Amino acid sequence: MSGRRIGVYVCGCGGNISDYVSIDDVVTAVKDEPDVVVARTAMFTCSDTTQQEIIQDIEEQQLDGIVVASCSPKLHTFTFREMSKRAGLNPYEYTQVNIREQCSWTHTDDTAGATEKAARLVRAGIARTRLTEPLEPIVVETVPKAVVIGGGIAGLRAALGLAEIGIAVFVVEKEPELGGWVGGFGEMYPHGKNGRELVAGLVDQVRGRSDITIFTDSEVVGKSGSFGNYEVAIRVNGASAETLTVQAGSIVVATGFDSYAPEPGEFGYGLEGVVTLPEFKRLLDASEGPLEYAGRPVRSIVYIYCVGSRQSEGNEYCSRYCCTAAVHASL
Repeated sequence: MSGRRIGVYVCGCGGNISDYVSIDDVVTAVKDEPDVVVARTAMFTCSDTTQQEIIQDIEEQQLDGIVVASCSPKLHTFTFREMSKRAGLNPYEYTQVNIREQCSWTHTDDTAGATEKAARLVRAGIARTRLTEPLEPIVVETVPKAVVIGGGIAGLRAALGLAEIGIAVFVVEKEPELGGWVGGFGEMYPHGKNGRELVAGLVDQVRGRSDITIFTDSEVVGKSGSFGNYEVAIRVNGASAETLTVQAGSIVVATGFDSYAPEPGEFGYGLEGVVTLPEFKRLLDASEGPLEYAGRPVRSIVYIYCVGSRQSEGNEYCSRYCCTAAVHASL
């Protein structure tokens, strides 16, 4: 499309950008670019006041393309697309250029370099906007069925939620029984509810619905099709092993987690009295009265944190549950 009328708006982001990028110089650098009709700065382009000013420019200057140079598109794409709609402009005629994360926050010690980089990115945004075309949402007919992979607490809740809005559900669980890890827990932090009882109630609800089909001791072994219309191959194990195919419009992955299994000797694992937290939790749940291990009373306990988390073996990230679970077990 030639002969575009583009508006460019460079945001100061309350100093997050303007403290390190000369936004006035950016406007000066791009205001004479072909097809640019309006180019100006704003302290906060996302503010209601500035949005209204942009809408006024769209109407008075007959703009058919907008470039906003500000923060990450993840933060305000929706904001400016909705603003475009209010002005009668197709929301896909708007381009957001990230000069905060990619310029000001990246080059805090080089204002000149950050400013030049910002100007180049804005020019690229203008060039992109010249080529944008109005788009309209596509309506896709979907199969009103879903496959939920995993029969733990997350999968069971997902299945019930889908069924309640009229979606038929196939639950695929690789173990012989539903429930997952939570189904093997006793009292849990922070609400104090019993995991086995909590899961048992969900299992009863799921089994009581005719619009939820359960496959235990089963695995998803294949998928074809596209969004809204998948064919999912499910292998049912056991004595009469078979593979069957179901149609589904969506697939929910709720496969849960695996507990880290230490290597023999790791922090003494394998020696008498050295156990993992899940093993210790089961010992607590099964005990009545004073805690005993191997027939002897337990006098003291040492917890070693982050085994299997934040290390090269296992997970390099924090599991976000182990600390609270260990504190709860100690209580």
